Amino acid sequence: MTALCYDLVGSTDLLAVLDIEDYEELMSAFRRAARQAISSCSGVVDSEAGDGGVALFPAEMEAKDAASQAIRAGLEIIEACKRVGLEKDHTDLHVRVGIATSMTLVHGDGGDPAHASVTGPALAMATRLQAMAQPDAILVSDETRNLARRSHVFSFRGIHVIKGFAEPERIWRAISHKRDVDRFFAFGRLNNTFIGRGDELATIAACWHDAVAGKGGAILVQGEAGIGKSRLLYEVRKKTRFQRAKLLLFQCQPGGSHSALYPLLQNVRSDLAGKEGRLETSDVAQVFANQSVHDDEVVDIFSFLLGAEGSNPGLKEADLKVIREKAAWAVRRSIEAICEHGPLILVVEDIHWIDLTSRQLLAELALFIHRVPVLLIMTARPGTYLGFRDLPHITLKPLDREETRQAIMAMRPEIGAAAHSELISMVEEVTGGVPLFIEEICQWIAENAASITDRLAPAGSSSRISVFEGILQARLEALGPAKDVARAAAVAGNRFNLELLQKLLPEYSDETIGNALDTLIEAGFLIRVRPSGEPDYGFRHALIRETIYNALLRRRRQALHQSLFSAVGRDRNLAPWLGTAELAEHAERAGLIEEAIDQFIAAGRESYVRSAMAEARQILDHAMTLCQRVRGPDKQDVLRLAAMMPLGPILTATEGPNSLPARKLYEDGVEIARRRPLAERAKWFPIYWGWWFTGPTIDGERARAVLTDLRDVDDPEVQFQARHCVWAIEFNLGHHKNCIAAVDEGLALYGTGQRAGNATLFGGHDARVCGLSHRGLSQWFTGRAASAVRSLAEARRWAMQTAHVGSVAHVYINEAMLDCYRRDFSALRGVIADIRELTKRHHLPSLAALAQILEGWCEGNAARVEQGRDQIKEGLAIHGELQTPEDYPVYYGMLAELLARTGETDEALTLVSSAAAEAEAGGSLSWLAELYRRKAHLLLLRGSSGMEVVAALSKSLATADEQNAVPILLNAYEMLRTWGVSEELSRQYRSRVDLAKSAIEQGAALFVNLEPSLRH
Repeated sequence: MTALCYDLVGSTDLLAVLDIEDYEELMSAFRRAARQAISSCSGVVDSEAGDGGVALFPAEMEAKDAASQAIRAGLEIIEACKRVGLEKDHTDLHVRVGIATSMTLVHGDGGDPAHASVTGPALAMATRLQAMAQPDAILVSDETRNLARRSHVFSFRGIHVIKGFAEPERIWRAISHKRDVDRFFAFGRLNNTFIGRGDELATIAACWHDAVAGKGGAILVQGEAGIGKSRLLYEVRKKTRFQRAKLLLFQCQPGGSHSALYPLLQNVRSDLAGKEGRLETSDVAQVFANQSVHDDEVVDIFSFLLGAEGSNPGLKEADLKVIREKAAWAVRRSIEAICEHGPLILVVEDIHWIDLTSRQLLAELALFIHRVPVLLIMTARPGTYLGFRDLPHITLKPLDREETRQAIMAMRPEIGAAAHSELISMVEEVTGGVPLFIEEICQWIAENAASITDRLAPAGSSSRISVFEGILQARLEALGPAKDVARAAAVAGNRFNLELLQKLLPEYSDETIGNALDTLIEAGFLIRVRPSGEPDYGFRHALIRETIYNALLRRRRQALHQSLFSAVGRDRNLAPWLGTAELAEHAERAGLIEEAIDQFIAAGRESYVRSAMAEARQILDHAMTLCQRVRGPDKQDVLRLAAMMPLGPILTATEGPNSLPARKLYEDGVEIARRRPLAERAKWFPIYWGWWFTGPTIDGERARAVLTDLRDVDDPEVQFQARHCVWAIEFNLGHHKNCIAAVDEGLALYGTGQRAGNATLFGGHDARVCGLSHRGLSQWFTGRAASAVRSLAEARRWAMQTAHVGSVAHVYINEAMLDCYRRDFSALRGVIADIRELTKRHHLPSLAALAQILEGWCEGNAARVEQGRDQIKEGLAIHGELQTPEDYPVYYGMLAELLARTGETDEALTLVSSAAAEAEAGGSLSWLAELYRRKAHLLLLRGSSGMEVVAALSKSLATADEQNAVPILLNAYEMLRTWGVSEELSRQYRSRVDLAKSAIEQGAALFVNLEPSLRH
């Protein structure tokens, strides 16, 4: 008999703070709820005392059922306690439960415990265990755990000396029955004798020994489907149970390769019914807390990677490299936290179906696993390549003849007798020693006693898979309606339930489908993956599902996929475990190509939002391929453009904006968009933007083409963003009046058009921040320093108001540029401090490199020239590894100035000449006049000919005059006049310089500090 003891925690304290009537009302409500929980699970309340009681689960019940029902009752008592606490406004109400099983003496009344005297150690043991339990936890005895091990999951809590008992007891904590049953329970007849595999077990045991000693490792177990990989790991699980603190199980599945972190996602989403599959940050936090990981940053990162609602929005703005680094850190931190409680076994099954993000994190784990007490065991089918170096592996081979005979004897002793040696030979031949095939054939033989040898003999020359298919089909045919349920289930996939199957098989009643599921479980085809409440089901082995699925006729298969897609598309609660990418696969297999493309695009966007770029690209590439199967060029064009819009930013992020894949996609996209009706062009504007952004040169042609193509589009946002393209190009070309005009036109449209989210879509920053910043820089070039300072101040205020990290970074960069132009080192040091603070809170490596360049510039102008020079060089080296910004000419000019002061004139001259050539070739011309002025200065220092100096100064003056770059024109002219190298050139520009001086705005200096060489 199984006894259950329960007791409220801290009820005496409640009595001290509550009125006696309120206290009694609370206790009565709890007692009623506890009695209801016990009776609903076929238990009998033996006694009640105050805030607790004892219940018995009768001897006439099967012992395993009694133990399982007692645990279920305990779980329901805990839930009832929480519910009563909420109803009575006492959320601190908690209960402890202890459960034990033993032989019991029942006095009188035919064993009815309700009317009999019961004596046995189970009652005392249950009482002791209840006293040891934590609040809202259930502790069970070793005997109870052994009886209920197939229906519940348990966590070992050590060996304890129990008062009143002579022998120490193994204590277990019962885990919620709602948790999925893992593959170790699901696959294979685990009661069967374990055959062979001694060497393989020894290899794993040696790895585990090292892990326990603190030197973790990884091992790969390979073998064909059905060879016994899961059965081997179950044996490992048994042999390590008293040494390990935790065992974590992750299962890759067909179709999961499109979803980032699919194995983890399935564990987190195991019970999301009623939430339409929506995952929340609290769900993720609970899963990690269950494994003793309580780090908020870890939860933040994994919530973001899993796409949970409520995840940290700041992570959406981080670049891909940052996300990868954070994810790798989160894996390490989680493993370290779990290992604080002891050695860990981490199992990842069927990695031939693994998604790319999970593969990357496994690779990161493999790099540091030797420093923690962890054994990582992965299983895969042959030919799987992980890319891990020096990864030990085990290849499971088929059972030999003797082992096959032993397996048959263990499964079906009546077949293994000597009289059936011919039959054994035939089983060995047709199964090839694959344990799953042996098991299925033994089951089939037991169901078909007549003419077995004759029916197997013709299959001898067939492949093992075809024999296996034949056996499965033969077994299914004998099950009546259950065969149709099995086939519908095979289409449903890795998980399904009664409600979903009802949608696929409307011709069958609920009772018929339910009975069929029970039949399929009894026959060994299916298992319950959620064994209580409204159960979910799955196939006992992936190969069984694959075989049944492949045997379906194409039209029937398509019809079932179509029914599933239609039903789940209307109500995601039917299958909350199905992600968008998996739903898209059902649409594709149903032949609903256009619907599949729409779903794949949605899935790609979901992956992109959580920075799962590899999966997003894979999904969207597939959507693009499917577009070729769409009939009708018009519809095909629309779908291709829809897929290109999210795919373009992914290619620019992963391959680079100047990469061939990104340029080709946007060039193709604009070609398609130009043949679409004018009314649609606003919808496809991101394609135009990407085409401009990925252009090979900065010449303004594409920006003007965007304006021309979209001039008649009546959408303020489109017109605004088109001018965003224009002012950026005009500034880079040095057309400062045009830049200011484009900004002013654009800002007039801002309030009516800017939509949330476009900061990340168009340039990674808010367009108003960008416009104000560019206007300010162009105002300085045109001699209006006071206006420039005001524009940048307004840009800063707006960036802070948006609270968008990319926009804040953008304004800091442009403020720094203005301070560099003006040589305002005091203001520049303030911006550097702001940049440092921003990079502390957000991992922005390119911005940190910029801060180092700017600090070097300040140091070099504070009489620490060599130190500043070296800082700029180091910063440029880091920056060069990360990106190539348009501000490089400015940075090179800074470095050249410091090099000249340290006497490294030749190096400075080479640097400036290279920078000028790159600027002219790439179209980044706004600083070109200053580079040529700097070149003239260096040539003079080096003692070059007057002709070379004049040529450089002439180029500087002509460029500055053409661009109306007033400060540079004045500086170049002052150099020309001071050095007296060309009176003719002085006369040529005198009137223009006078005009430029008259245009200088009062209120702020163009240069706060003069360049040292010009002071003298």
